[in-house]
Amino acid sequence: MKQNQGTDATVNEIQIEQVQARVGEAETWTEQVETRTELAIKASELSYRRLFEAAKDGILILDVDTGRITDANPFLFKLLGFSRSEMVGKTVGELSPFKDIESNKVMLERLQKDGYVRYDDLPLETRDGRRIAVEFVCNVYQAGDKKVIQCNVRDITERKQAKDALHASELSYRRLFEAAKDGILILDVDTGRITDVNPFLFKLLGFSPGEMIGKTVGELSPFKDIESNKVMLERLQKDGYVRYDDLPLETRDGRRIAVEFVCNVYQAGDKKVIQCNVRDITARKQAHDEIHRLNAELEKRVVERTAELEAANKELEAFSYSVSHDLRAPLRHVIGFVELLRQDAVPSLSEKSLQHLTTISQSAKRMGNLIDDLLAFSHVGRAAMQKVDVNLDELVREALGDFQAETKGRKIAWNIHPLPPVRADRALLRMALVNLISNAVKFTSRRTEAKIEIGCAPNGNSETVIFIRDNGAGFDPQYADKLFGVFQRLHSQTEFEGTGVGLANVQRIILRHGGRVWAEGIVDSGATFYFSIPKRNGDIHGH
Repeated sequence: MKQNQGTDATVNEIQIEQVQARVGEAETWTEQVETRTELAIKASELSYRRLFEAAKDGILILDVDTGRITDANPFLFKLLGFSRSEMVGKTVGELSPFKDIESNKVMLERLQKDGYVRYDDLPLETRDGRRIAVEFVCNVYQAGDKKVIQCNVRDITERKQAKDALHASELSYRRLFEAAKDGILILDVDTGRITDVNPFLFKLLGFSPGEMIGKTVGELSPFKDIESNKVMLERLQKDGYVRYDDLPLETRDGRRIAVEFVCNVYQAGDKKVIQCNVRDITARKQAHDEIHRLNAELEKRVVERTAELEAANKELEAFSYSVSHDLRAPLRHVIGFVELLRQDAVPSLSEKSLQHLTTISQSAKRMGNLIDDLLAFSHVGRAAMQKVDVNLDELVREALGDFQAETKGRKIAWNIHPLPPVRADRALLRMALVNLISNAVKFTSRRTEAKIEIGCAPNGNSETVIFIRDNGAGFDPQYADKLFGVFQRLHSQTEFEGTGVGLANVQRIILRHGGRVWAEGIVDSGATFYFSIPKRNGDIHGH
């Protein structure tokens, strides 16, 4: 028995030692777990702190009982412009940027009840006076053995500005949409069905919103002449654009109108839509048709007038032939018989009778000159234009040669400036120069020393202006508009001879070149005559 008791004691001791060993292992394992837990907690706290410090949103940590700030991250200091000492220990409501927030007590009560407070668009004013908008969200959460409040402050100023700008843009578009004087259809890009219509189009077509919304364009009776909805959609999806310049429509009350129909695919936010603009061009089309009709009628009239003009020209040619042959012969007879009478009856005629014969002879010669000038005037209007590059310097020298005999023995100071080349009918332009130079020579005939100047007047790029200036008899400026009329003379025949056709010839020649003529003068102080030739007149036809 004693032996057995000894054995039992040994077994018990061994068991006790084993239990103690296991307890020791358990204690060691517990210590290790506690150590690992502490390390994990520290690692977690370190990670949180790093996130807290680096966060791009503002973060406030509040005491759950008092609502006072216990911590804030750098981003919030920078956002609001306050230092740590100015914020820590304060309640949110005590900070000036949060003056629009509810009282600290009310916010705490809400947090303690619901564990959550949110302000989606809270206006703040930073320390430097900037106005910003923030999203302010507070949550109550367990931090170890205590609860804390974390408030996240997100700056949404740019987002809000973009949203406000988008809203303003949408509002502006809607106002334009409602007030537009063109019809507007908005279509779904996938189905082509109408999703919106502006008031102008309802009025134009005579349909109500319920009769148009949800339909395709092709399903509306006014657009029965348009291609199928499927084809139009395919074109829009491929090209992003469809246009009909003259689409016939019939409104609900049976009126026939014409429209310009243009569809575009464009991006509206995150989706694409089709906008179709419908412009009523009925009045424009009617005006175009009327212009076309008037043009056709005008062309017909032009043909008729051309035929009448050709007939008149033939009559004028016949008249010119008659004047040239039938009137000249009697004048020659008058002049001839006056000379015969003078020769045969001189001894028996008194001085007064001889003066009468001289008057008859001079009048007949003047009538002959007048006939010649009228024929020349008629020829100028009918002669075909043959425009070439004309050397004006050479043409003036050539024209001056015609006056050598007439000016012989007279004292005339000629001042001829270099002249630019022009494109004109050389023969007609020479006739104009001769008439103008003749005018200057004639009206300076009573000057002891005549002065005649020919030059180019400064002007724009569209025309060349030539002038002929003299120091002769001049004229009264108030009658300047009569100078270029046929038979219009400002001086009597006894003062200066002439028929009153020369300047009319000048005007007709220059007008046929597409130019203009005018004159300046003062009585007894000379005159200046101007004419212009367009620098680009190759496409101007003589009339």
